[in-house]
Amino acid sequence: AAAAAEAAATAARLVTAGATIGSGEAGTGEEGAAAVVEPPPEDLELREQLDAFTKARGHPAALTELGNAAKILRRLSQDTSNAKLHEMRCDVLDRMVGEALFFAFLSAGFEEQSLVPAGSALRWRGDTERLQIVLHEVQRAGDLCLDPDCVSFATVTELVKQNRTLPGIENVDDKVATPVPAKDSSMERPKKPWEQ
Repeated sequence: AAAAAEAAATAARLVTAGATIGSGEAGTGEEGAAAVVEPPPEDLELREQLDAFTKARGHPAALTELGNAAKILRRLSQDTSNAKLHEMRCDVLDRMVGEALFFAFLSAGFEEQSLVPAGSALRWRGDTERLQIVLHEVQRAGDLCLDPDCVSFATVTELVKQNRTLPGIENVDDKVATPVPAKDSSMERPKKPWEQ
């Protein structure tokens, strides 16, 4: 776990440095700031379904199936004009992610459609905002299946680049609940050597 945390910290420094160096004006010495990408809103109902799916399948199997589902959804979100990704046959999708994970695709805006000769298919309705939310939740569920003791440096680097959840790292709210105002000092300022 300590090795994973150290790898995460190193990857975060490298990615942050890579995002800031060279992005300022040439010759000015300015460095650009890394863009902060806001995650999409959370879907707690879908998150509960994904947690139940992970518990039922076990972490290794769930990691593979969630990873495959995330790849499909990510590819669709990157190229929403690709008509081949708008309709997926259920038998092919079953081999890739398992029928138990179809609920994630239905939540992402797909609807079941009956095709007489080939069986059934899932057809996407074109809701890109909902697709982003489901993609985020599926990636999060897959990331939580990773074993923090065996995660590679390359995996940690990729997770940090994509602003995703690192395995074994918890988000801690370190904000001060009620700030305490500073008090005026009652001590006199010490005299400088030449003032004595």
